[in-house]
Amino acid sequence: MWTGRQLAEFARDGYAVLRDVVPAALRDRAVARIDALMTERPPADGHTGHHFYWLEAADEPDLAALLIGSAAMERAEALTAPREIVQPSGLQVALTFPPFPQVPGRGHLDGLSSIEPGGRPGTFTMLVGVVLSDQSREQTGNLYVWPGTHRACAELFRREGVQALTANGAYPDIPHDSPTPVLASPGDVIYSSYLLSHNIGGNTSPMIRKTVYFRLKVRGHDDTWRDYVQDELYEFDAVRDAVR
Repeated sequence: MWTGRQLAEFARDGYAVLRDVVPAALRDRAVARIDALMTERPPADGHTGHHFYWLEAADEPDLAALLIGSAAMERAEALTAPREIVQPSGLQVALTFPPFPQVPGRGHLDGLSSIEPGGRPGTFTMLVGVVLSDQSREQTGNLYVWPGTHRACAELFRREGVQALTANGAYPDIPHDSPTPVLASPGDVIYSSYLLSHNIGGNTSPMIRKTVYFRLKVRGHDDTWRDYVQDELYEFDAVRDAVR
């Protein structure tokens, strides 16, 4: 499970990587399904850079099993306990085709391209990424994060109000000083606060980067999202308790 040190790092940095969470059998089935998707719905010839498949989890049992058929979901709920996490309805297959050399200059927050009638943007509690390709070195399609920006975002939204969440598009008006590639191996799982600024890294390796992302919400998030975006640990009760 999570150690006290890992919980403290999550509170400080806004993300953490847990090693060897998803077993090889589940990964193999997921990779086979992704390969089939690339055959059924291929990107354009010669495409480089990122390519996404947005899918319904109920239609993709081999991909959904990466979360609900492994310890990945249990580890996520260990961050929010006693709050329960709602099983997600969708998932994202994130690919990066080489050669695609880049280091992003700043990050973004997800879900801000559409606003619900009640005024809620597409917020959620945490991003969970199951790594399916070797991303243990830089420029292998790594997720880039800006450690600590979850705290800076919450401070910004406390100071200027939750309307600041969408005032600058998906790009929060905070310093982006330390772009950090997340290094991970197949079977590792990345847990990231919704409020952590992040972006897509480059891929100069010979392999296609493959990660499957799940966007998780605790039960009741849609009613209390304003509180959460102004307090980076509002929905991470277990993390808050560990660092008191």
